[in-house]
Amino acid sequence: MQAYRVALDLQNKYPAEHSQARHDGSVWRKIWRLNVPPKVRTLLWRACSNILPTRENLQRRKVQIDPKCEICLQHPETTCHVLWECPFARDIWSVAGRRIQKSPTGTSDFFSLFRSMANRLSKQELESWAMVVWAIWGARNKFYFKKTQLQPLGIVEGAISMLNDFQRLIASQTTPCRRYQAYNLVTKN
Repeated sequence: MQAYRVALDLQNKYPAEHSQARHDGSVWRKIWRLNVPPKVRTLLWRACSNILPTRENLQRRKVQIDPKCEICLQHPETTCHVLWECPFARDIWSVAGRRIQKSPTGTSDFFSLFRSMANRLSKQELESWAMVVWAIWGARNKFYFKKTQLQPLGIVEGAISMLNDFQRLIASQTTPCRRYQAYNLVTKN
């Protein structure tokens, strides 16, 4: 069994996948402890595990598809590209906040990007960053599937507004049962 695991690890060419990243438990704990809606934490976990349905991941799973980003037509559509490097994402990040704007752009994978952001941003800034990541994924899907393009400032403002609403609602709850009900209420919207 041990030899089988070693062989799988050696064969795995995608370092951001969950099987490789599981050794850094502090990063996973940071994701799950963020005071953001559960759907945002789940998106971050999926992005860090490299299991979002990007064109590159679909092609790797034998879907006959061009791996290039359909928006910029320049680079493979990886998780990191979609949520951080694509001009579509960079336009959104440009209005997000000073410390985020000055963050490094070239990263090998989303897990490394999240770890870098978790180390350099405050908890509140990281929660805002996470909400914008979620909003970029949603805006990109609207662009693909509904042919609707939202303005970068509107995307960021919507994400921050949702975060503030969520955090106010959670803070107003006094018992674990009410907090659970608040999570359900917010995640259904």
